[in-house]
Amino acid sequence: MEVKQRGRPMPFTEEQMQQIYQTNIIDFAVSNGFEIEKSDKATVHVKNYRGLYLFRHGRGYYSFTEEKGGNIVEFAMNYLGLGKLDAMERILGSRAYEQTVHIVAVREKAERGKMQLPPRDTDDRRVFAYLTKTRKIDPEIVQAMMKQGKVFQSRQEVNGRVRRNCAFVGYDSRGTPRYCALRGPSADSSFRQDMENSDKTYGFLMEGRSRRVYEFEAPIDAMSHATLCKLHGIDWRKDYRISEGCLSDKALKQFLSDHPQVREIVLCYDNDMDGKLADGTPHNHGQVRAAQAKAHFESLGYTVYIQTPAQKDFNKVLTSLYEQPAHGEQAAADEMDGQEP
Repeated sequence: MEVKQRGRPMPFTEEQMQQIYQTNIIDFAVSNGFEIEKSDKATVHVKNYRGLYLFRHGRGYYSFTEEKGGNIVEFAMNYLGLGKLDAMERILGSRAYEQTVHIVAVREKAERGKMQLPPRDTDDRRVFAYLTKTRKIDPEIVQAMMKQGKVFQSRQEVNGRVRRNCAFVGYDSRGTPRYCALRGPSADSSFRQDMENSDKTYGFLMEGRSRRVYEFEAPIDAMSHATLCKLHGIDWRKDYRISEGCLSDKALKQFLSDHPQVREIVLCYDNDMDGKLADGTPHNHGQVRAAQAKAHFESLGYTVYIQTPAQKDFNKVLTSLYEQPAHGEQAAADEMDGQEP
């Protein structure tokens, strides 16, 4: 009896499949416009992509930002925005496979030039809808950040395709934009990129008027925290909020230098409950960093608190409230109770 094969036939031959997965990921990345910098003996860093590293043996990548890695096909899907078949076809069409050893020259980190903001789109509708409807951030807060030029919708043409993203901007004390982070404006987008020459010393800042500053890893978490405060009846404009754009305190240090009247710090790093070190050891990256930062700033004479989100981050806390709409405001109150220093 003849056995019929189920599903669609594989569009690639076994030889082509072998070629795809043996293509050098570093050379493939460079041939598609990515820039790489020296990192360590095992990896190279992808410039302007926070926490993204390619293995020098050419067979994969790892993102410390997303705490996951993958092979060359997954790299093409996640960072070129391609479907799986399109990603495999792109790899087959590259010349990277012809090189069995990585020979692309790795660039030394050059002196930082001037950061240029990406072109603005004709309107901010997609970003506004994403932040208010998908991320559940209060419209008043989003509008305030847009009016200050700290959030806008960018429009760029990449390889003949138009890409629109959320742009989050950090300014120095003179009002010059020094940092800009781009994020894909959809729930299923993993696109994240900092504009070339961005300086994380100048983070995304929500202005305040008190002697307190809240510190976050990401702008969306800062705006989510402000929204939670508003739901709880707290004036969200009273306190400062600064975003680092990573697990750091560079932006906070610069902020404190520019705002000597601020003497109280609330550290709001992510709650990485499922985090692991490279060897698999459980490690809550955000809370370990919070403990380190608390000790450091207390030694400098600041009053320091740690505010740990009940879920991974404050946006997860905010969006979870809307899974049970009838209890949203009460849940917000419960979340903030006992958290306010």
